[in-house]
Amino acid sequence: MKILKKHILLLMTLFIIFSSASCSKKPQKPSSKSENEPKPLPKVVEEIEKDALKIMNTADMVPYFQRVIVEQKNIKEKEKMEKMQMAQKNNQDQKKQEEPSKDPQQQEQEKPKPKAIEESVLAELLKKEKVTSEDNQAEKPPKDIAETWKKINETIVGMHNKWNVLEPQLTTASVSPDIITEFEDTLDTLTKYGIEQNYFGTMTTANELTSYLPKFMPYFKKEVPPTVYTLKYLTRNIVLQAAMENYSICQENLNQIKEQGQTLKSDLIEKKAKATADKFDASVINLEKSIAKKDMNLIRINASIVMKNIMLMMDDLAKSTS
Repeated sequence: MKILKKHILLLMTLFIIFSSASCSKKPQKPSSKSENEPKPLPKVVEEIEKDALKIMNTADMVPYFQRVIVEQKNIKEKEKMEKMQMAQKNNQDQKKQEEPSKDPQQQEQEKPKPKAIEESVLAELLKKEKVTSEDNQAEKPPKDIAETWKKINETIVGMHNKWNVLEPQLTTASVSPDIITEFEDTLDTLTKYGIEQNYFGTMTTANELTSYLPKFMPYFKKEVPPTVYTLKYLTRNIVLQAAMENYSICQENLNQIKEQGQTLKSDLIEKKAKATADKFDASVINLEKSIAKKDMNLIRINASIVMKNIMLMMDDLAKSTS
């Protein structure tokens, strides 16, 4: 009997202990999935890319603008000299009444020559990225090249302001401080080239800035794999390096395109976009042949086709995740 009472007392004691423990514990809320998921990619990342492309597009027009400005100046001086010679001829009143009209062919000769494909480096490529100026006057040569550099430098200042918005978000997302510092240094270099009016340095450095954007993207939720943006950067860089006859770097970049393109190829096939993957592969092969020939015109053309296919890849991958 005594043993039974001991067991009953033990059970009661244990019951009281467990009851008090369960009451003292506060029910824990299950962690919401939204807290664990990465935040959406900040829109300012895309805005910075657009600004970089805009800078490349405008800087690429500088050689053409400079030629046209000189030609227009020479044409005006020539017309001024012709008028002075006509005024010195006798019987000016008769000449006023019988002023000979210039034929259309002569007028055409007095206009600056149209833009040649050799006068631009990235124009064809940027068209495939749909970097067409919203303002149709953007491709109209200015009276002074300083106007073009003013636009470029204003865009660079805007990039500094956008970087001020993005940088804290990258730090919060635990992006590597080294990557952040490298982007800042490149932006400072771009600013320097803009002030110095170094058009080729401006183009190459603006493109270099875009190489950091895919390094930011893995820390956020995005529609398109960061690799696509790396492919775009590498394709542009091939054309820029070819313009400097750095064909070994062109081949290195192409090898990276082939390697990284394979990761996207499997995604495209999975999403029933094999045709796009096949076109991309074919265009890369043709670009490699152009690099082997060291033909700048062919490199420019075939690189633009590669870029066109990269843009198709972006569309296909975005649709598959929407």
